[in-house]
Amino acid sequence: MRSKTVLSAVGVAIVLTTSLFYLLQKELSGSWLTFGVHPEVISLLEVSLENQKELARLQPETADHYRQQFEEIQNTLNNLHILEHNRESIVGRVEVALLGVFCGGLLIIGVGSTWLERRREIRLNCLQVHLRDLSLGRTDIVIGDRRRDTIGRIAGMIEGTSQLMAADRARLATLQHLGVWQEAARRQAHEMRTPLTGLKMDIERLRRLMDDSSVNSRQEASKRIDSACEEVDRLALFAQTFTSFAKLPEPRLKLGSVNGFVTEFCETYADAWPELGVQSAEGPDAMALFDREMLRQVLVNLCDNSAIAAGEQGGSVTLTVRDQGDSVTIAVADNGPGVDSTIQTRLFEPYATTRRVGEGMGLGLAISKKIMLDHNGDLELESNSGNGSVFRITLAKKGRRTSS
Repeated sequence: MRSKTVLSAVGVAIVLTTSLFYLLQKELSGSWLTFGVHPEVISLLEVSLENQKELARLQPETADHYRQQFEEIQNTLNNLHILEHNRESIVGRVEVALLGVFCGGLLIIGVGSTWLERRREIRLNCLQVHLRDLSLGRTDIVIGDRRRDTIGRIAGMIEGTSQLMAADRARLATLQHLGVWQEAARRQAHEMRTPLTGLKMDIERLRRLMDDSSVNSRQEASKRIDSACEEVDRLALFAQTFTSFAKLPEPRLKLGSVNGFVTEFCETYADAWPELGVQSAEGPDAMALFDREMLRQVLVNLCDNSAIAAGEQGGSVTLTVRDQGDSVTIAVADNGPGVDSTIQTRLFEPYATTRRVGEGMGLGLAISKKIMLDHNGDLELESNSGNGSVFRITLAKKGRRTSS
């Protein structure tokens, strides 16, 4: 409703209400004043005066008392005559005063209603602008309207929708980015596999041909061939890692106890890393949907990274389960040196690693991130410092289960 429309409606309401009030109060004010100057009242007072005179004559001993009553009645009668003479003027003044008070009250109500309606219209226009921004895809909308009325609740809904869109967009961008890398890995594995097979066959033939050469030549050739075979095996391992990244299976989601799974994992892998202690903290028996084998792969990868970072000095990893309402999280915390700040912003991208060439390809965290996104969850770096890092695994409680 526009301001002009509101003002017109308030004006009409004031005119109608004022007219009705004027008619009613005219009848009421006229009635009580008419009662005071009614001819029968005046006639009764005049009769009472004559009675007081007669009583004073008949009872001389109480004449003073009757004289006093006579004077009081006389004063009252004089006042009524004055009131009767000025009745129209008094009624008019009373009507104007009452009408003024009533109109003033209506005016205050009207102005207040108009101001409130104007404020409401401004808030609605603000919502309209933010809704337009939301339709254009903005994900950083902050309205700041925290009032508990309908408009305030709608403002909160718009902000919440914006935040959900931001989360979904980040998730989609990550999936698309990882999808591009998956395609690159698939192509690289295909390009590498064929020449590697031929190269290894040629080396084996070369080994057989060298049997007729001198002993020293054969020994040197054998060393060279062994070195070449190691490099070939390393390339084959690279190709296998690429293939595993490119062909990640769909998770087989089943509802299970996350705390029970974490406890079992810590017991199973307690001695898997000699320099690393793996333990679980006491947590709630929360249920979530997850693929046991794939989640185990993620935890092994995180613990393996912690063990490598700890080095010979050793360290520990603590797994803590938290129930977050709609989801369940596993905090994987170590006491190592933390994540290198130079790669923290691209930690989950393929090939992001600080290891030397040949010590790792930097696909472990990218694969783990993809696995958790396929779980309708996530893998994130929760905190990082020189005293250790904490990775957070998020699992959904509800969703589509996968039949076995």
